[in-house]
Amino acid sequence: MVRLGRLSTARTSLPQIRPLLGSGFLQGLNRILPLGRKYHPVLSFWNGRTGLVGIPFANRLLVHPMAWAKSGAGLLLAGENYVPEVRLLPPLVQSLRDGWLIDVGANIGIYPLLFRNLSQLPIAAYEPQPLLFRLLELNVSHNQLRDVTCRNVACGAAPGEIPFAIGLNGEVATPEEAAKSRVLQTHDVDLERAIADTHSGQDIVQVHVTTLDADLEGKRVAFLKVDCEGFEFEILRGAQRILKEQRPIIFIEVHPMGLEKFGSSTQAVLDLLRPSYELEGWDFSEARFHPKWVRSFLKHRATAGRRFANLDEFLQAAQTAPRPSQLYLIGRPK
Repeated sequence: MVRLGRLSTARTSLPQIRPLLGSGFLQGLNRILPLGRKYHPVLSFWNGRTGLVGIPFANRLLVHPMAWAKSGAGLLLAGENYVPEVRLLPPLVQSLRDGWLIDVGANIGIYPLLFRNLSQLPIAAYEPQPLLFRLLELNVSHNQLRDVTCRNVACGAAPGEIPFAIGLNGEVATPEEAAKSRVLQTHDVDLERAIADTHSGQDIVQVHVTTLDADLEGKRVAFLKVDCEGFEFEILRGAQRILKEQRPIIFIEVHPMGLEKFGSSTQAVLDLLRPSYELEGWDFSEARFHPKWVRSFLKHRATAGRRFANLDEFLQAAQTAPRPSQLYLIGRPK
């Protein structure tokens, strides 16, 4: 496999970030006829299909590729409901007085923007996919977020290297997936080519892996968020010292089917965390019980979510068809 390189700094160090055209009109139209991200052709008509734009989001401007117009329209028109689980964050984060906020699986930087609206504590954001990491850096700098450290590495149970499937939501690839995919050499890839490759989601890069215990040694961790498409058990295994000694509040996106792909399970995540944490489970994907055409309209609509009565109910939901692509765990130290 080809070793991972950074996107060419000569080509991507200072890309132009354009204001988004038509945002107010589309937001008004969506209030009348709430079609959400289905307005993406209109967004593309006004703004084109190349380059980077600043999308109004969470009282800031989220740097986003216009080639990803569907997700851009969703972010613009759904706002924070694009990630409805973030409504759980304020009481968890605002009460913290010292330590670091850790974002594992930062993607393009939505959570660092949201964290900074809630707290001035230092942030460490981990994103291994080269393009998503570049956009993460741009969102931090464009919004002038202070005390944010961006780390272009994956987190796991042990240091090393792993194959990583690129995509709008990148994820660790199994050896079988890696063997069937093209392995990208990213040293000389320009920004638009990287955006197109990421949108296609068919390729692999090789990324470095660290453990949170090693990478955060000497830092006090106050809050740990993990969203890594099924690799969460391995990440938590690599943070055992932090979890046992520092007991940060944890916010985990649990991917029942993704966990099984890596030989783990929702039960294994619960068993690992229960000795140190009081856990509560949430579901923000109850639209899965509706027909496909209804789900398309319900996606990214405002939802209060469902809190499970207990962990047995949480586990049952993870195993029952139609199975959720993700559930959420909040952990407060015992």
